[in-house]
Amino acid sequence: MSRLFFLFIIVYIAKASSQTDGALAIGDSLYALGNYDRAITYYEKAPSTSIQKSKIAKTYKAKGNNKKALQYYKDAVTKNPDAVISVYNYGKLALDAGKLTIADSVFELLSKKYPNNLNYTYQKGLVQEAKRDSMSFMTFMFIALKDSTHLNAAYKVARRLVTKRNFNNAMPYIERGLEADPESIRFLTLKALVAYYSKNYHLSIKIFEKLLSLNQSNEQLHENLAISYVQTNQFENAIEQYTILINEFNDKSPSWHFALGNAYSALRYFDKAIRHIEIALVLQDVSLEREYLALATIYKRQKDYKLVFEMMQKAVGENPSSDTLQYQLAISADTYFEDKASVISYYERYISKFGEKGNYIELAKQRVSDLKNELHLSKD
Repeated sequence: MSRLFFLFIIVYIAKASSQTDGALAIGDSLYALGNYDRAITYYEKAPSTSIQKSKIAKTYKAKGNNKKALQYYKDAVTKNPDAVISVYNYGKLALDAGKLTIADSVFELLSKKYPNNLNYTYQKGLVQEAKRDSMSFMTFMFIALKDSTHLNAAYKVARRLVTKRNFNNAMPYIERGLEADPESIRFLTLKALVAYYSKNYHLSIKIFEKLLSLNQSNEQLHENLAISYVQTNQFENAIEQYTILINEFNDKSPSWHFALGNAYSALRYFDKAIRHIEIALVLQDVSLEREYLALATIYKRQKDYKLVFEMMQKAVGENPSSDTLQYQLAISADTYFEDKASVISYYERYISKFGEKGNYIELAKQRVSDLKNELHLSKD
């Protein structure tokens, strides 16, 4: 009788265990197929254990319901605080969901309990970074120094150093990343920025072009590449990049239209240059002195001295206190007007306004003297 009783107990436990394992197994199969609601239904049929709670949490996370997922991970950790995977997943989800206090406590605990697992320390650094804690840099630096293969930490260190313009110290970490993967987008981007901000424009062009060949396209890339082309007098390439910026990112950027106009001007495409600089004028609400001067320069190259004079008048209107602009206005009047008496009035206006402190006072006085002599001789 006792043997039959024990046999019954064994069969019952085995059957219950089989049903438990079966419910979890079916739930896993449904999860793998993306049938999350039915997966949860089967998981809930299994006994309440840390594993069961973790599986439900994972499924809610897959559905995008972070609130319920966090609750189930919390239940899983409560049931078994030593279930490291559940604890880790709880911390990761808390970090992703912006629950930084929870994430901080989880990864602080894990990093202390398992100091040799640098991934836990890295996650702790990510929490510090999200909290804008300056100690995050020291955490990433510690990991990068301890494990030369931890490229995520190396990237964090390099990016921070590049942001601080500490290029010499950043480069070893950047090269470490590129040695592991020569086509790493993130490390190539940092290297391109180092070259760009160091004014090594030929090198920055080479790297930016490589990024383009790797199907990268963003506003900063195209703008920095355009500027690099301008700095190396590759105006046709610069025009191509500014055109991309205007057509694909923002057609109302006055600085891009102005730069595009200058590039066209350098190639003597004056009509296109004027068009884009005029667009830049319309789009700006600030001082337009620079744009009017650019137009004056173009009109001067076209020998249209009437428009040069008009643009200089507008430039002076934008910045009346500039002695350089006032003097250039007098010069443009000198070139445009045949009536020398009228020209003299512009130089005298300059002399009256700026006096002996004017940077061009002697030149202005000399020109007034010369013009008066011309007028006197013409009368004789």
